Amino acid sequence: HASHVWDFYKPDPSKETPVVDGVLSQVCYYQALEDVYTRFCDVMSSGDVFGLKDYGVDTAKDTYFCFHAPYNKLVQKSFGRLCFLDARRRFHSTTAADDEEDDELKPYLTKPLEETYTDKTLEKILKNKSSTMFHEKMKDANYAGQWIGNTYTGSVFFGLASLIDRLGGGDGGDLSVGKSIVMFSYGSGALASMYRLQVRETTTSKHAKFSIPKMSSTLQLTQRLESRQKVAANELDLALNTRAEMHHVGAPYTPVYPTEGRLLPGTYYLKEIDGQWRRFYERISVDADFPVVKEEDVPLAPLSVLEKN
Repeated sequence: HASHVWDFYKPDPSKETPVVDGVLSQVCYYQALEDVYTRFCDVMSSGDVFGLKDYGVDTAKDTYFCFHAPYNKLVQKSFGRLCFLDARRRFHSTTAADDEEDDELKPYLTKPLEETYTDKTLEKILKNKSSTMFHEKMKDANYAGQWIGNTYTGSVFFGLASLIDRLGGGDGGDLSVGKSIVMFSYGSGALASMYRLQVRETTTSKHAKFSIPKMSSTLQLTQRLESRQKVAANELDLALNTRAEMHHVGAPYTPVYPTEGRLLPGTYYLKEIDGQWRRFYERISVDADFPVVKEEDVPLAPLSVLEKN
């Protein structure tokens, strides 16, 4: 899917924050999702490819979903929209036009889609009708994102990591061989795609490190999130203000926050930006000690930042 829309963009390079049209941005997300989902279902339902008749979220057995997730509420509403598209497809089929399960939706099944995007009554109906399936198919993919918020470019893959972490552990993990994951990738402006991943048995010892159980044990995402250090809310304000200042200082620039004892082993970080705007990175040694948890009343911001604020 590709469209040309001004929903979320950065017209001023001197500012870090974008210009956002919130209502348009949500509609663009819906339209992109519905476009790729409709064509995805056509492919999945074709007999010469997968042979799955009338493919949809309710007939997709042993399947999980991962969406680009700006925030969890939008993901849940968007999943409901997929159920809405399934109902519209059933309504227009000759065999299911009288489906009683879709009685609540009948007033909306012949409306143009663009007239349904901001309908709050329909939104509530779809949320109620899709709630059980949403928790079965998307809850675990959304878990980590609910802890840390939108990761933008990495969002859909962070959802995949969350799903693997939550359901991929050991021989008894629910994300077992044969299960599928439908991925919805999206970027404002707008571009989107939908594709399917399938869990397979590793065929050689060389590939064993890429098995789902191995990835789950390596990620340990839930444990790492639960082990985070709680700090005062104003620490985030100080850090964001410092980062915003970088856009006005210009080059050369050297970050002021310390790295020693703060970053996890193996972490890459920005060391400097030189006079020609070239960015240089370094990495914390993988053998370095883990950061020591500080007392809550000990500030994380360096003295130079505290003095400015």
